[in-house]
Amino acid sequence: MISLFNVSKSFGQRALFSELTFQFSAKDRIALIGPNGAGKTTLLDIISGEITPDTGEVVSAKSVRIGYLTQEIINLRGKTILEEVLSGSKALDKIETEMKAINTQIETATDQDQKSALGLRYAALQGEFEHMGGYELSSRAEKILGGLGFQQADLRRNTEQLSGGWLMRVALAKLLLSQPDIILLDEPTNHLDLASLIWLEGFLKEYPGGILMISHDRAFINALANRIFEIDRGKLIFYTGNYDRYEVTKAETAIVEKATFENQQKKIEQTQQFIDRFRAKATKARQAQSRVKQLEKMEITAPPPPKNKHVRFVFPQPERCSREVITLQNVSKSYGEKKIFQSLDLVLERGEKVALVGPNGAGKSTLIKMLAGTISLDTGKRTIGNQVETAYFSQHQLETLTPENSLLQEIESASPQSPQTFLRGILGAFLFQGDDVFKKVSVLSGGEKSRLALAKLLVRPANLIMLDEPTNHLDIPSREVLSRALQDYTGTLCMITHDRHLIREAANTIIEIDNGKVTRYTGNYDHYCYKKEQSIDQTARGREASAPSQKTDANDSKAKRRQEAESRNESYRARKPLKGKIDKIEKAIETKTKSYQDCLQLLSDPEVYQDKDRFHEIMTRHNQLKKEIDEETALWETLSLEYEALLSDQN
Repeated sequence: MISLFNVSKSFGQRALFSELTFQFSAKDRIALIGPNGAGKTTLLDIISGEITPDTGEVVSAKSVRIGYLTQEIINLRGKTILEEVLSGSKALDKIETEMKAINTQIETATDQDQKSALGLRYAALQGEFEHMGGYELSSRAEKILGGLGFQQADLRRNTEQLSGGWLMRVALAKLLLSQPDIILLDEPTNHLDLASLIWLEGFLKEYPGGILMISHDRAFINALANRIFEIDRGKLIFYTGNYDRYEVTKAETAIVEKATFENQQKKIEQTQQFIDRFRAKATKARQAQSRVKQLEKMEITAPPPPKNKHVRFVFPQPERCSREVITLQNVSKSYGEKKIFQSLDLVLERGEKVALVGPNGAGKSTLIKMLAGTISLDTGKRTIGNQVETAYFSQHQLETLTPENSLLQEIESASPQSPQTFLRGILGAFLFQGDDVFKKVSVLSGGEKSRLALAKLLVRPANLIMLDEPTNHLDIPSREVLSRALQDYTGTLCMITHDRHLIREAANTIIEIDNGKVTRYTGNYDHYCYKKEQSIDQTARGREASAPSQKTDANDSKAKRRQEAESRNESYRARKPLKGKIDKIEKAIETKTKSYQDCLQLLSDPEVYQDKDRFHEIMTRHNQLKKEIDEETALWETLSLEYEALLSDQN
């Protein structure tokens, strides 16, 4: 669908990449990875047509529609949330506008031939509008918005009332509803909570078009990607499979490349030694000259590239503290009329590593702020254990950095008594080395600011670390380092993150927050998911049967079993003809739906409209089939409900 040929791009003297050539289609799910500043976003900008390459070209079929979600905060104004999302379907808007215009022309037209021609055009547009799902557009928009965390009551709100993160969700919903052939996504999970992220993952798994995405979420890439494109030192390297497979393949390739280079270097050294030793000897001159020619013809293997620098740190291990690290007793918290928590009791114990999960707006950030002591309690008490030191990384930690400060001044503000050598050592572990420590905070990228904010946590040991979305703006290698550091940390941890890989690796307790209710699950994230699935299955089956009654004698048991068997047989006799009817209707609907699609296919052919009789024949067939499909679908639904009721009665 889209092909890139020898694409290069530079900014000033800095070359991002050169002569990139690849193509991708609707079957591809590609994750574009590489270190910050490698040019990933620039490449998406080039594919979308936002910017032009210095050399090379991007070629795509004229009919291909590309949708692009950028990282930039979207400024959407003048519409409600639902109206804004619906406005993204430009093709349907165009058809609907033309249909309205034609309808007006038909009402005012006096010439019968003109009316007939307008009617033909209207019918063709109506068929195309229906085929593209125009009549279900609003319900699909509401479903997508619901999946991304919007409540039904939100949909009539004006977009001006939304924060940047929620505006990004609106932009994402608008993109998904428009159903482009190719979707370009630049960090789509940054502004999503865990529930919305999981929904988006499921939606994209079923998406019929191609996907090219930049993401630092390992679990998200693993679930979706079938190819990995890595930008490394200006070149594009292709891998098949997801991120886990990429890591294995890259490690294997690095071993082979290193061995190949070392073996060749050893051979070159041995050959050169032979040449140097025997070149002057008449009896060996011919062999020496032959070795010289071998060296000249040898294709020299490039040395393995140096490893990229990665953040390296460990959290300072704290002193032992009391078993109960922090306690909330009978705590209540509200914002205006909205009650978040009432009579909440919670204890975090030494060594617990807790991940807070739950839907957006449930109160996760409120809870961690109450634990951190950054917001007041309406009622109740917060108690810190003996010898407990706390450290808190807020979701908006980057905004608390002072832009005018140098990096060194910023970290000094967290620990004025610490020697500069110690502070520079911490900055160095986060890749701020040499004169970098004198840079102003204002010139840092989002990822660099996140690293600086995390570095400030390391200045002093803490028994209780609280992290609210610490992985935002961090690349995957930095997230891996954070994950390992949290695994090795011996204190108590409480975190909010939508990075499921981090939760799996670091958490040993999951606390779910929903509608003010706090439920603790002891165990890792997979155990939590298992327990949730069990709960959902139980709910779907209905309440469990009540406790078994007292034992009856053998005769009563036999009679009961006989009665149950007769009841099952009677239910089966009642269900059998009903099941036959349902199967028959399903086959009829399937056959008629195929014929209906054939009619739509014919109506998409411009030549059909040249033959009025043929057109009317197809339109009559189209309308009749649609009517019959609707009627039989309604009958199928009624019979299916009857069938399900009989099954329920049996159970």
